[in-house]
Amino acid sequence: MRKVEQSFNDFTRTGFARLLKLFEADTESIVKLTRAFALANKLHKEQPNKNEPYINHPLRAVLILAEELQIRDVEVLQAALLRDAGKYEQIKEEYSERTNALVQAMSEAKTKEDKALEDFYSRISKESKDVRYIVLAERLDTARSMKNNTYRDKALRFKEEAEKYVMPLARNTDERLAFKLSIAMYEIR
Repeated sequence: MRKVEQSFNDFTRTGFARLLKLFEADTESIVKLTRAFALANKLHKEQPNKNEPYINHPLRAVLILAEELQIRDVEVLQAALLRDAGKYEQIKEEYSERTNALVQAMSEAKTKEDKALEDFYSRISKESKDVRYIVLAERLDTARSMKNNTYRDKALRFKEEAEKYVMPLARNTDERLAFKLSIAMYEIR
């Protein structure tokens, strides 16, 4: 798997600009989001992603939350940027207790076995709506990207997992997300 050498591409720049534009009258929020984005980008730099900078995945999830669902809670958006970044001690030291708690709540089991997935989604279903929104936005982004996935087996495995675990969580969280996910799932062939 080829690692993308640059940390940004056109989407990274325009996507982050779109996010900040939503907060143009709130300098404090812009600073908080910029700090979280910079840390997430730094921590994700070494993560391999075949076609684009890895940071684009959490950025797209944040845009789903901010643009499509109109969530303007900066701590939720920070947690969405930082959710896969690891380095929980650094996050704990530099971010609010709530942002840290949201990130910790989403730490995922490393194995993809059915029991671990079932346990993960069972645990997430009992978490706050904010945690469920972040997880569902991330899964929605993944589902949308699977539409054009050349690895059919991977796409179909994701679709099966999403139908079994993600759709029930979405239906119990927000019908708008459930609808968006159902469209994205339909487009995976």
